[in-house]
Amino acid sequence: MVITDRRLADPVAGLPAILAAAPRGAVAVQVREKDLDGGPLHALVRAVIAIARPAGAAVWVNDRADVALAAGADGVHLPERGLAIDDIHGLAIGCSRHSADDALAAARAGASLVQLGPIWPTPGKDAPLGPGVLAIRRALPPTTRLVAVGGIDRPERAREAAAAGADAVAVIRAAWTGGDPARAIAALIAGVDAGLHDRS
Repeated sequence: MVITDRRLADPVAGLPAILAAAPRGAVAVQVREKDLDGGPLHALVRAVIAIARPAGAAVWVNDRADVALAAGADGVHLPERGLAIDDIHGLAIGCSRHSADDALAAARAGASLVQLGPIWPTPGKDAPLGPGVLAIRRALPPTTRLVAVGGIDRPERAREAAAAGADAVAVIRAAWTGGDPARAIAALIAGVDAGLHDRS
């Protein structure tokens, strides 16, 4: 999951290279731009969809179910203090959670994707949970994807997260700040694939 942050890089400019370097369907995009009002956010989401959909990448909108619906996004991603899962209709639902118990509760409430973290230290976030928390995967419904987030800044951590239980990883800085986003994302995907192989 590549999470956008316009303060770091223009997602419309950067996404084509990222998606071209990834196997079809291996990347999803979460548009997370908390400072944008509805109109500009809608325009950005539509621009991202125009790039992502031909590449087989799903597009999620952080927090704004109204914009996700209006723009034709694939889903809405709810922050922990956002709308309740039961309040959303007509969209796939992802959510962020910060403990194994809350992740399990969200999955049972109908979330199809749960981002759990921070797994490793990351600026401005609570104390890291550590990769061991990802063992919650065994208790989640098979239809719920568990996504590790937080401090996943290199392929070795992506591999460790997947081996511990994550189905995927979510990144912001690793996608946009290294100078070669396409290479960085391709390496992270390879790390996840290796971790899933380790787990099997």
